[in-house]
Amino acid sequence: MCDLRVLMGGVPALIATLTLGEVIYETDDPFGGLFGLWGVDVCIDQSAGLRFTPGADFTLDCVSVWFMNNSDTVHALVEVTLRTDDDSVPGVSIPSNEIVESWTFNVSAVGWNPVLEVMGSVEHPLLESGSHYWIVCESFATCGIDGVWNFAGIGSGFMAYGSGPGLGWQPGGTGGVAATIIEGTAAASCPWDLDGGGVGITDFLALLAAWGLNPGHPADFDGDGVVGILDFLALLANWGPCS
Repeated sequence: MCDLRVLMGGVPALIATLTLGEVIYETDDPFGGLFGLWGVDVCIDQSAGLRFTPGADFTLDCVSVWFMNNSDTVHALVEVTLRTDDDSVPGVSIPSNEIVESWTFNVSAVGWNPVLEVMGSVEHPLLESGSHYWIVCESFATCGIDGVWNFAGIGSGFMAYGSGPGLGWQPGGTGGVAATIIEGTAAASCPWDLDGGGVGITDFLALLAAWGLNPGHPADFDGDGVVGILDFLALLANWGPCS
């Protein structure tokens, strides 16, 4: 679950609290750095991507990004996507065109007063240990009156930059890192055991009850949004005691 907070000017304003998921990846916040508040413009001429690598299998709960605003009155629309890594060129790491999940938000900040924008996952995709993933921010806003993805005050990470929405990417590299928090739930070691008593008839009946278009349901073992024949075959393949 996401921690639904808005943090402005470094002072948390608690608006709601839900159970926090585990942190998959987290940078420092934007405050207190040597260069003050700064970041990368997200606009029609520039996109930005942050790469992260889970250390264990997780299902995604939420993505939070720190944004400030180049305008006091315009609240630009930003599209955020979770993507896989395009490793088609050896030694080059950039975001792929495979979008795992997407969100949009209008930049909440007024001027250079950063706000943590929180986006909850609906699909809860599986993020596999050791695999590279990207959080990409894009916008068709005019540069100069756009949202600014803040850099963390302390620390570095792996970033890539593009020429704008849907355009090409420059190879990624290590440097200043966009301030981001990614939270999730540790993936079950035996996801086919829906009732905790081994994979058996009650799990089969639960799968049948969820049959059809049912994104996010625990019986959607392959995460394609549909509880169907592939999930049934996976359950059969793991029938019996489950460690």
